[in-house]
Amino acid sequence: MLPLQTSRLLLRACRLPLITEIYLEDVHAATTLQASIPPEWPQQDLKALLPHYIEILQDDPQAFPWLLWVIIDVKADALLGHVGFKGRPDREGAVELCYSMLPLHRNRGYMQEAAAALISWAFRQPHVRKIIAECDVTNIPSRKVLQKLGMQETGHSGELLFWQLMNR
Repeated sequence: MLPLQTSRLLLRACRLPLITEIYLEDVHAATTLQASIPPEWPQQDLKALLPHYIEILQDDPQAFPWLLWVIIDVKADALLGHVGFKGRPDREGAVELCYSMLPLHRNRGYMQEAAAALISWAFRQPHVRKIIAECDVTNIPSRKVLQKLGMQETGHSGELLFWQLMNR
């Protein structure tokens, strides 16, 4: 079940100790992941979320593996970015997808591949009925990823577009 593997990628769900190592920029995180971690990762948006993820997992250990998954290139044993959800499924069975790829690795289909694997995993879990996501109106690459994943645009608010994919 865990980790998830695709033809080019390995997705590793991060437990509390690993998220803490990543947040503290502890060199041991690379050993735990068995992959090199580029100095520009985690990017600022993720770095700001890590204390929140740490708090969630301290209060609710069952939130694993519904948060952070790292994306590793299996040939290079190198971290490319991350994918995950913003928490466990809610009462309606929805989980919110979030992701980011390091700029050097964009436009190669990695994010679609990683997100598709994670969505497939999520839909095999009890109670998950839909995947939701949001992206900035101006983020064309992210919009393309969501479209290629089969997600449907459901609305907008200001600069955000909202998406969903129902479990079939």
